[in-house]
Amino acid sequence: MQELASITGKLVETGVAYGAIPSLYRPRYDRVMDADLNTSAEEVVFVVMLPNGPHIYPQRFMVWHQVVNELVDDVAYAITYCPTTGTLMAYNASMEGLNLIFDSEGRLYDGNSVLIDRNSGSLWLQETGMAFEGPLMGRGMPTVPVFWTTWGAARSVYPNAPVMGKPAGTRPYGRDPYGNYQRKGTYYDNDRLIYPVQHMDKRFPRKAHMLCLEYEGYLLAIDVAYVKKKGAVNFFVGPNALLAAHDPKLDVVRVFNRQIWAEPFLFISRYGKLMDLRTRSVWDPSTGNAIEGNMKGASMPEYFGGYSMWFAWYSINPETFTVPGPGVVPENLLSPNAPGNDSLAPAAPATSDIPNIPATQ
Repeated sequence: MQELASITGKLVETGVAYGAIPSLYRPRYDRVMDADLNTSAEEVVFVVMLPNGPHIYPQRFMVWHQVVNELVDDVAYAITYCPTTGTLMAYNASMEGLNLIFDSEGRLYDGNSVLIDRNSGSLWLQETGMAFEGPLMGRGMPTVPVFWTTWGAARSVYPNAPVMGKPAGTRPYGRDPYGNYQRKGTYYDNDRLIYPVQHMDKRFPRKAHMLCLEYEGYLLAIDVAYVKKKGAVNFFVGPNALLAAHDPKLDVVRVFNRQIWAEPFLFISRYGKLMDLRTRSVWDPSTGNAIEGNMKGASMPEYFGGYSMWFAWYSINPETFTVPGPGVVPENLLSPNAPGNDSLAPAAPATSDIPNIPATQ
């Protein structure tokens, strides 16, 4: 609570007044076939897994509004995006029967948007979903699964999903005030920070695209580009055996628990699928389910998070673990063939064979 109370004194004025960035409430939706008429395949979109199915939110609309307030079966949800930190988070905004409605307040903390709920006037951090000032101080909201992908991938995987339509008004929705994710050399990929941050770390480029989540009390930041290049990354967070895998259908990184039996399985990427080294079964990286081999029918639990640029996530969460990092299983343990015998796959190593990550870094 003391840390939360200290945030107010560190807020940065941006010159943007409360109300200048209007949030949306239950916006209009288009069908995929209609949205496809004026949306390019490479365009960035956000997929949010709401209880009534996936919804698609184009980034070119979100950058001008930053918050979309949804209501599904009388439960409120807040889809939030901060362009200065590239942070995408969605929350269940229903709290003890109170459906919160959020706006962007105008100020920033470590470059990240401050949100305000209309119900109580409490202030919240967009990246953490936690209130740091006001009647709801100390309260947090559960996250909702989100995916940062492209229109081409989203329309293919979710052809029946509702797509947020162009909001009413005269804002230049075809122009992003911060740059362009498809064009190099804009704010989204250069090294320039507009607003100051408290902590900096040089392990990754400042604006590296990270998948960020909390797992069993550990904070984790996964370099999306690194996992897409590798296809599959086996790693440990404390004693927990996890897998980050590229799902080529949706073009996203997914995180699974790879503790299949008493010992963790090891996985490699093969032709857009996963293969475990213990049984050589084939697994679907989009679901975590085994689809061929002795393990057919087995599944790995999936865990979800949000997205942020590295500088923003680290500044608020300097104790975070990373992928790549010291918990990643070394490449020499991931050969599909045992040394000297091309027909046998090695058994997965015991947990004790892998360097463990200490509880703090």
